Amino acid sequence: MTGSKLQIAFRKPEPKDLDAFYEQKNDPRVKCLLGGFSRPQSRRDLDEWLEFHRSRPDEVLWTIVSIIDQRCLGHVGLYKIDPISRSSDFGIMIGDPAAWGCGVGTQATLHALRHAFNHENLNRVSLTVLATNDRAIRLYRKVGFIEEGCLREAQFRDGKYIDLIAMGLLKHEFVDGD
Repeated sequence: MTGSKLQIAFRKPEPKDLDAFYEQKNDPRVKCLLGGFSRPQSRRDLDEWLEFHRSRPDEVLWTIVSIIDQRCLGHVGLYKIDPISRSSDFGIMIGDPAAWGCGVGTQATLHALRHAFNHENLNRVSLTVLATNDRAIRLYRKVGFIEEGCLREAQFRDGKYIDLIAMGLLKHEFVDGD
């Protein structure tokens, strides 16, 4: 499937997504790319995580699903939405490796950015990404994010420290395209 564009949809996360999130967040191929999930996740951990994020008024979280088979591919969201500063944090996980290289990350990121700038009326969206996650950094640059700094040795993985790259995108810099 790599290389062809996968048709996806977005919906609010549901308890039925827990099995997929459990598999995805504990998959070593996925976990090594994520900034916040460095330890193994139990089903209970993920149930609590899901309920916490589903009920927050300052967040918008979507499950990414394949239109063809309704398979859960991961999630994307806006976190810490601040209506005063008109800013939020961005996060994404494409947890199904079969969906990598199929345009899912680009489609999901654009979906979240459209929502941020057009529906939440935000001016700024920011993120941090592991400096070792080249694929994500390329995606963020492609949609307009600018590198704003480096949090040196901010994560510890597999016996070594890894930098986090801080990136941001302003509303007037966003070019909505696919």
